[in-house]
Amino acid sequence: MANCTAIEDALGVLGRAWAGAVLSAMLGGAERFSEIKRAAPGVSDAVLTARLRELCARGFAVRHVDAGPPVGVRYALTDLGRDTRPVLEALERFGREHADELGARGAGR
Repeated sequence: MANCTAIEDALGVLGRAWAGAVLSAMLGGAERFSEIKRAAPGVSDAVLTARLRELCARGFAVRHVDAGPPVGVRYALTDLGRDTRPVLEALERFGREHADELGARGAGR
C-alpha cells in the first residue's frame, strides 16, 4: 500500500480548510485576492489570507507586489502548486462520484 506518512504530509497542506479551493482557483487562472475569493465563494477574507500565506510559506505559491500606481498584489503558483492539479482533479471526481455517501455540499454541481 501507499506510504501513509507521505499521504498525511500531503493532507497536512491540502486538507486545510479552503486550501483545495484556493489552489483550484489559482489553477484556473485567478491571481488577485478578489479573483481567488470570487472563485471560492464562502471563504472569509481571514481564512483566504491565512491560506495564501501558508501556501506561499510552503512553496506552493508566490506573492508578487506590483509597484503601481496603483499598488497591486498578485499570487502565482509555483511548479509545486501546479503539481497539485491531478490530485485536486482526482479529489473532485471522487467527491462528485460519492456525493451521496459523503453528504457533499456540491452533490448537485
